[in-house]
Amino acid sequence: MRLPAKLACALAALAAALLPAGAQDALDRGAGLFLSGRLDSAIAFFSGALKENPKDTRAKEILGHCLAIKGKDALREGDYAGARDSLRRAAEIFPRNDSLRTLALLAELDRDAPTPAVPLSTAALTTSAETGAVFDCLFGDGDCAKGGRYVIHVVRAGETMAEIAIRYYGDLKLWEKIWGANPQLTNPHRLEKGVKLLIPLDK
Repeated sequence: MRLPAKLACALAALAAALLPAGAQDALDRGAGLFLSGRLDSAIAFFSGALKENPKDTRAKEILGHCLAIKGKDALREGDYAGARDSLRRAAEIFPRNDSLRTLALLAELDRDAPTPAVPLSTAALTTSAETGAVFDCLFGDGDCAKGGRYVIHVVRAGETMAEIAIRYYGDLKLWEKIWGANPQLTNPHRLEKGVKLLIPLDK
């Protein structure tokens, strides 16, 4: 899966234009990996983002779609072991998606009881829906994208919550929004250098 360079650049520019001045979405690097067709690297990136912030539903959904794409591609190529692992992980993220579970079971069956290749319809292996869903999460305004954009800010020596709020929101009174997104902070008025803060970018 590789997008034309012009389209990838246009989408990246559009995403940057939607963010506050000086802010870079924490998932931008993963978006770049996905847009350039480096699916394995994108999966590793979004897996890492989810480990860093387990409540990041946006990264989780994008990861699930990337795994589904990888699994379907592997099935199409006859790589049943790779398909099984990717589709099983995708099905764990989307437990109500029966088609992912079915495809994972077919890949599992081939491992446990090898048979002549199971004929799968082209429609079952198409990845256009997953690709569209990733675009919506990254650049759209649907449920996945809403409220899911954030920046990871590393606190500098002497920096205050009000200064950080001015930097990202242009309004020092919005420091409480940052505090609310970072329950690990016991005292918002005593920030230690090097602490990572999640800065929500939704308005």
